[in-house]
Amino acid sequence: MCGIAGIYRRKGEKVEKSLLGRMCDSMRHRGPDDEGYYVDHNVGLCMRRLSIIDLKKGKQPIHNEDETIWVVFNGEIYNFRELRKDLEEKHSFYTNTDTEVLVHLYEEHGEKFVRMLNGMFAFALWDKRTRVLYIVRDRVGIKPLYYTELDGMFLFASEIKSILETPFMRREIDLDALACYFTFLYTPAPLTMFKGIKKLLPGHMLILENGKVELKQYWDIRYTARNRGKLSALTEEFLETFRASVKRQLISDVPIGAFLSGGIDSSAIVTVMSELLEEPVETFSIGYGKEEAYYDEREDAKLIATKCHTNHHEFIVKPDIICIIPKVVKALDEPLADASVILNYYISEETRKYVKVALSGLGGDELCGGYPRYVGMYLAGFYKYIPKSLRENLISKIVLNFRDSTGGRRFMDRAKRFVKYCALEPEDAYLNLISSFDKRDKARLFNSSVGLEYSDIPERIFRNYFSHDNNALAMNRVFYSDLKMYLVDDLLTLTDKMSMANSLEIRVPFLDNELVEFMASVPPEMKVNKLIKKYLFKKAFSEILPRETISKQKKGFSIPLVLWFREDLREFIKLFLSKNRIESLGFFNWDFVADLIDRHFMGKENLFSQIWGLLSFCLWHAIYIENKEVEEDFMEIYYRGRKN
Repeated sequence: MCGIAGIYRRKGEKVEKSLLGRMCDSMRHRGPDDEGYYVDHNVGLCMRRLSIIDLKKGKQPIHNEDETIWVVFNGEIYNFRELRKDLEEKHSFYTNTDTEVLVHLYEEHGEKFVRMLNGMFAFALWDKRTRVLYIVRDRVGIKPLYYTELDGMFLFASEIKSILETPFMRREIDLDALACYFTFLYTPAPLTMFKGIKKLLPGHMLILENGKVELKQYWDIRYTARNRGKLSALTEEFLETFRASVKRQLISDVPIGAFLSGGIDSSAIVTVMSELLEEPVETFSIGYGKEEAYYDEREDAKLIATKCHTNHHEFIVKPDIICIIPKVVKALDEPLADASVILNYYISEETRKYVKVALSGLGGDELCGGYPRYVGMYLAGFYKYIPKSLRENLISKIVLNFRDSTGGRRFMDRAKRFVKYCALEPEDAYLNLISSFDKRDKARLFNSSVGLEYSDIPERIFRNYFSHDNNALAMNRVFYSDLKMYLVDDLLTLTDKMSMANSLEIRVPFLDNELVEFMASVPPEMKVNKLIKKYLFKKAFSEILPRETISKQKKGFSIPLVLWFREDLREFIKLFLSKNRIESLGFFNWDFVADLIDRHFMGKENLFSQIWGLLSFCLWHAIYIENKEVEEDFMEIYYRGRKN
């Protein structure tokens, strides 16, 4: 696992190693073990290395026998040993790394070689003979890759901050990205919050030849939904594919562990790991106090840890964890308002004290049908047949007037969103279910001088994915849009940034190539069966995992901000999101923001996501646009809030 960066000068000027050094140093956290550089006149590559495989000889950049092919690589190729066996007949290897396989595989198969890779990766490969640069991102988008095109220059890196290290990049906000952020609370690719900087889309390669840029898609998921026979055969195939995925991702020359929440995803991974490894698995969980009992999953995790005889570690989180928010925002590079980002930073920091690699259950919900909103979409098919007058004049009025839950449960919040949106057509219903600020909210949120009150960019990006295959079943279109947007630009992004900020490699077995493609062929009713989420998954593990784990209500890897914002952090929110701060930014209407905060504090609605989105954006703006050192000011506001 590494951080990579590079420069391509179109006009032929030589790349300065000192500039590469600045880009590389900004990502030292991604690779504290080593660094490497390669310059071929107008092309320069650099990397920071976190040594996982072949600790002694795996220094990058890696080259072929005659040093005409060079590569810098971030990630892991899980099938590199199988690929190497075939290549050894024609090529001489000087390392035992997965990285070296790339250069020889390219020599044999050209750009088609990426389709042969099973893994998570972002890499740049320079062919000195043809003067062509290939930049590639893995199929699902597990590893990030950013790029920008300036006057006569192309730059790329694993993190935005690396590109910002160059003196050529102006820090301007992309208004389309701003509209997207205050729709989804993350920025969907290819946009970033910085004008001119883009994300390379998953399953794509970017080719630079003769100064010209070409984007190619080499992979996409196809939801075939064909009939795969009896349930028993399907569960057996799922188990076989899942076990093979976990086994592939255990390759490592350093200690390896797993996050364990006690939910079915992480429990399944730890159970299979325990079967495959001779030594006890190192497992890691987070807990809270009695007041946040709903969020605390330590007992669920202990059940699996005991069953699998793991070396289990627990970490307790309290409201003062908010003190690490400036570190979190700085590590993210752009605003991302998923509250689990704080937990990911904290558990990564603690886990890194014991292991260098950890497996995560990320992706299980998108693949197997685990989100409550999927059940909502199923029920929507029936709800719309209730007479409109009854829906609007009775059901909606009753549900929308209920107060929010005081214990942290989101049932009432979800019920309100359901009655507001689920009578719409599937595309519109799902867009509204996943939007934190809907069109009416954004019309009131944004200052009219910004010109974003009626921006349709977020909707256009979403509809591009939801309607990619108009012949697909509605639920498969839901799964596809989540795989392409929420999974990539929210969950995978924050997981990569928070783990790598602590020099920890996270692997995600659910997103193994073969498992992703297998699950795409499973009919949607085998994922969400009436009111049962993850139907096939639960059937497959029904005799392997405890009944309590199978039937456990999904809570997600979440933090009780909804409670803390109303109690411990109430005064802090008022102080930080002050009228002066909101109006000074020039983007937002203070009256709407004030009303938003009041409605949450009074318990009328659960609006912690929207408040967290505003807080994250304000802090990001101070750090990255205003270029302020905010830690001391942030802490002062926090302690003032505690005193009040």
